[in-house]
Amino acid sequence: MDEKQSRKDTETAGWLDADGNFSQRLQEQRERPDWPWYHTLYPDLDPVRDKTKFTVLNYRLIDDLFARVALKDIPAVQLILRIILKMPGLRVISVKVQELLENGVNRSLWLDVLAQDDTGRRFNVEVQNGKEGFSPRRMRHHASMMDATLLEKGGDWQKLPDTYVIFIIDKDYPGSGLPLYEYEVLPRGHDVKMDFGLHFLVINGEWRGEDALGWLMADMHEPNPMKMHYPVLARRCLDLKTDDKEVVQMCDAVQKLVDESKEEIAINLLKEKAAPELVSRATGLSMARVLELQAGLQEEADRTK
Repeated sequence: MDEKQSRKDTETAGWLDADGNFSQRLQEQRERPDWPWYHTLYPDLDPVRDKTKFTVLNYRLIDDLFARVALKDIPAVQLILRIILKMPGLRVISVKVQELLENGVNRSLWLDVLAQDDTGRRFNVEVQNGKEGFSPRRMRHHASMMDATLLEKGGDWQKLPDTYVIFIIDKDYPGSGLPLYEYEVLPRGHDVKMDFGLHFLVINGEWRGEDALGWLMADMHEPNPMKMHYPVLARRCLDLKTDDKEVVQMCDAVQKLVDESKEEIAINLLKEKAAPELVSRATGLSMARVLELQAGLQEEADRTK
């Protein structure tokens, strides 16, 4: 995007000035905590009538579904990596979201965000809202799958780039109150160090220190872009919550998630031998869709006999 287009988009949003700083209009709204922030964008919004849009407006960057869309943006990912790694000169050249790393034999892997900088380093950023998604062994799996896709058959191991596996978690599950936990392969019983080029970082989403990382974590948990500290993130979230095309895409994503949840419930009910009519009434799915799910379960059972 060129500078002229960037300035136009910023001014149109009305919340950031032409230089990308918070506008006077935004500052005024930030000082009105009693006013529901989304009414500034959509004065006639009804949380009941407009349930899906209301859900989108209240998404945060720490929410996996919203992060998948919001972090499909080089400036946003670059800012996050610069703050976490304390590398102000880091320059991201590519970002992929929901990247599939395939393994023809064993378990494949979906990555939330896979980024590359101008030196070739790779960065996997995972956003986890809930303890069940966080595991040191899972981080190890992510690193191994990244390495497996970075080295061609017969390639030189020395050409493997440094890889960073970064889990941003909503709470301090490690439990020591640190802003971040960094792990590398260290010597044991001797002091001879080796550079494995492998870095693991766990970011404490509860950290609220008066520093760059504390402000970033506050922004990750903030649904209101007008209260964010970083204009790059505020602008990205505003775009997703105000641009008609982006809002439609986000609403579609929310509806897809709702539908998937209904189907998961329906499958569980069918496994418990519930009648299709009852499943249809309980989930709101059409009878045709319930019967399709039932047929799928039967086919799976026949294959495993």
